[in-house]
Amino acid sequence: MNAAFDNLAQRLVKEHWDFYPTAGSRIGRHEYDGQLPDLSPHRITRRIEELRRGLAQLSGLAGGSAGNGSEPEERLTHRLLELFLRRELFNLEDMRPLENNPMRQVGYLNVGGYVKRDYAPLVDRLRAATRVLEQVPDFLNVLDGALARELSRPVLEMSIESYRGMARFYRVDLDQSASGVDDAATLASFNQAREQAAQSLEGFVARLEERLARLPGGAEGDFAIGPQLYSDMLAYGEGLTAPLRDIIALGQANLERNLERLAEAAAAVAPGRSIRDIVADIGRNHPAADALIPETRAMLEDIRRSLLDFDIISLPSEDRCQVIETPTYMRYAFAAMDSPGSLETRATESYYYVTPVAEDWTDAQAEEWLSNFNYDTLRIISIHEVYPGHFVHHLHNSYGRDLPLVNRVASSYAFTEGWAHYTEEMMVETEYAKGQAALQVTQLLEALVRNCRYLCALGMHTQGMTVDEATRFFMDNAYMEELPARREALRGTFDPGYLNYTLGKLMILKLREDYRREQGAAYSLKGFHDRLLSYGAPPLPLLREAMLANPGEGPL
Repeated sequence: MNAAFDNLAQRLVKEHWDFYPTAGSRIGRHEYDGQLPDLSPHRITRRIEELRRGLAQLSGLAGGSAGNGSEPEERLTHRLLELFLRRELFNLEDMRPLENNPMRQVGYLNVGGYVKRDYAPLVDRLRAATRVLEQVPDFLNVLDGALARELSRPVLEMSIESYRGMARFYRVDLDQSASGVDDAATLASFNQAREQAAQSLEGFVARLEERLARLPGGAEGDFAIGPQLYSDMLAYGEGLTAPLRDIIALGQANLERNLERLAEAAAAVAPGRSIRDIVADIGRNHPAADALIPETRAMLEDIRRSLLDFDIISLPSEDRCQVIETPTYMRYAFAAMDSPGSLETRATESYYYVTPVAEDWTDAQAEEWLSNFNYDTLRIISIHEVYPGHFVHHLHNSYGRDLPLVNRVASSYAFTEGWAHYTEEMMVETEYAKGQAALQVTQLLEALVRNCRYLCALGMHTQGMTVDEATRFFMDNAYMEELPARREALRGTFDPGYLNYTLGKLMILKLREDYRREQGAAYSLKGFHDRLLSYGAPPLPLLREAMLANPGEGPL
């Protein structure tokens, strides 16, 4: 990569962090600690001007926007930077989430990283968190002023729940984070800022509730972004320009194939029994409550050993993630991977959170919760989150070849989640899962949930599907109960991109097949995986051009 590009890339990434300091802080650039983004109309206008200027300067470099004449990896990085800028410009000018989607802003307010990651003395991290908390009232005032007159019922309901949860996090969970700090002045400022921020959140929630009360009874309102914006979202976010009709047809075909495969796998487990009965039987085989964490640790070592024994992927480090109980403010999730930012140099630990049984639950509630951690499902979740999913992806980014800054900063939703979802299916295809029909059943059930996300996202945002219809779609096709099915449907109203789990998986499978064809006798599964993860997490259509001599007809 030439010096002119490197210098421009460094400046453009810095401008991004200057506008989104939370992104800089979370990736490991702690000079951005203690700051919230300024989302005022004046600052957004300046940011749009910066982005346009940056795109013009990038286009003006030798080779233009396509990077003609350069090596494939240089063209990839050049196009990755261009797409990174265009995606942000599209979000600010066209998607405009400040006006219609408060769920997109709640993440800025999460100061959990300051208390969770030990990159500096706790007292210094509390001071940084305090500075953020002190900015919350002004941030919410800007957000409140930007919101459109009418928001849809599903987005309002989810936003109310989310911002109310953040207030609880400030009051309850952060209260437990300052133990061991004896600096009275720092603690007093921290506690005052926590309470002030929580009150501001409650006021914001009250205003959202007023909006909700004004909606006609039963009306959903219009949350759909429409076909044009959806196509543009995929083009700017994922570099994918295929017609929506082709994307929908691909997802429908994959859903139907997975339903067929599930029926075959269920018949192998227990011929003649219903899938729901088989799933219930699988759910009863789970760790005891007090053994959940230690048995998960042992399971990870078994999966890790299998990756080496079956030569599935390189593990560029002996690092292990720490398996611990999920922090209280995140216990809406069964399990989650928390890896450090790609530029973090101090707090480099990774955490695999597993949510335990709550102490005040009844035996029936505990059993219902643990059934979701049955050994087969826990294995599939651990493959997705840890080996060889998100954690191994992180290891390749951290210990693999020295990636350009742009490749570390600009990541694709479809690559990141598509890789982790792909690994579930890939592992079941290998010797690792030989003779384990129940494991295949659970993998396919996970795949069907992602199939439903794919088709419901497209249905709700481009074809007039309602939340009730999407709920029923999850129930009918992913064997879900009504409550979790509705939660999945509601997520699609504010996260139209959650099709990317399946979309990314399907693009990786297509790339793998094309790569296998080109490599011939030199192909190996391990070689493909190592090469795939050596680029960071770029949009997969861009990656095809770097990995294939003949990218062919496209990523799908």
